[in-house]
Amino acid sequence: MLTPIDIETAEFKKVALGYAPDGVDEFLNKVIVEFERLYKENAGLRDRIKNLEESLGYYKSLEESIKSSIVIAEKAAAETKQTAADQASNIMKKAQLKADELLLDANRQKYQLESSISELKSRYTLLSSGIKGLIEAELEFIDQSREILEEAVPGMEEAAAAEEEKNLIRVN
Repeated sequence: MLTPIDIETAEFKKVALGYAPDGVDEFLNKVIVEFERLYKENAGLRDRIKNLEESLGYYKSLEESIKSSIVIAEKAAAETKQTAADQASNIMKKAQLKADELLLDANRQKYQLESSISELKSRYTLLSSGIKGLIEAELEFIDQSREILEEAVPGMEEAAAAEEEKNLIRVN
């Protein structure tokens, strides 16, 4: 590539019928100044392109990293969602089992209470019938005893009443 120094140090052969050296030198000086400006601008643009390419590479790398992070985050979110759904399902199953167990236990207790109540009713009926029968038998025995005594000892009732009257008088 041609540099401004190459132009400045260039030498030309002089010929008899050639161009005027002052005019050529003046033009070459203008070309040197303009070429130097363009050369510096070109170098600056190359540096800028290099920086932009580096930035572009950085941003492409960052984009890939972000894409990768998004994929990982989506995967983690899906796994978290699935885990939460699984846990919720397990909690529901455990709650249902516990509810079924409590219901079964309550039904068992209800049956036991109903059986106890039924047994107590049966025992009450049996005992009340037995006590009624016993009382009736005793009352009948008393009535029969009185009749036997009255037949065996006439006037005993009057003697018992008199004895009772004596006891009342003594107490007063």
